Amino acid sequence: MRITVFDTETTGLKHQKHEIIELAFITYVFDDEGNRKELSRFESKIKPENIHLAEPEALAINGYDENEWKDAPEFSEIYDIVKEAFENSELLMGQNLIFDLRFLNEMCKRNNLKTPNYPPYLDSKATADRLVSEGWIKRSSMDYLCEHYNIESHGRAHTALVDCERTIKVWDKLQKDIGDEYEIYTFNSPYNRRRR
Repeated sequence: MRITVFDTETTGLKHQKHEIIELAFITYVFDDEGNRKELSRFESKIKPENIHLAEPEALAINGYDENEWKDAPEFSEIYDIVKEAFENSELLMGQNLIFDLRFLNEMCKRNNLKTPNYPPYLDSKATADRLVSEGWIKRSSMDYLCEHYNIESHGRAHTALVDCERTIKVWDKLQKDIGDEYEIYTFNSPYNRRRR
C-alpha cells in the first residue's frame, strides 16, 4: 500500500482568499506487516501571486522571506508532480489534512488545472482529538503532540517537508496509543476539526 503524507504552508487560513506558498509530500510503501519504506519525497516553495493579501502572522509562522521566494516556481509548474503522487496512492495522511486539500483545490481552480482524484485520508489531528476527548492528552496541535511524544525535528518546524516528517512520527505514536481504532476520511466527507 502507498500512503502519501502531505503538508502545505499558506499565506493565511482562508483558502478562498489566501494561497499556498510551500508544499511537500513524502510517499511511503507499506508491506503486509505494516513496515514502511520511503519511496519518494518532494518539496517546493511556490511563488505567491497575491502576497499583499497575506496575513502577517501566517508569514511569520512559515518564515516567508521575499528573497528566498523570488526564484520559486509557479504552482502550475509543480502541480503535476503532486497530482501524480496523489493518484498513485491508496491513502493520504496529514494533520487536519482537509485544510491543505481545500487550498490545493482552490489553487487548481485559480490556475485552470484539473483537480486530482483525492484518495481517502488518515488524519493525525482527528486521532489526537479522540485522545483529547478521552483525557489521555491535553491538545491536538502538532507542536503539542511533538512535545508530548518527545519527537525531535531536523529542520525548522512549520516548513512543509519538516511537518510531513513530524506527522508520520506522530502517527506512529498515536497508533500505539489508539491501535487500529482510527477513521478514514475523504475530501467530500472530511474530518470536522474541533479547536483544542
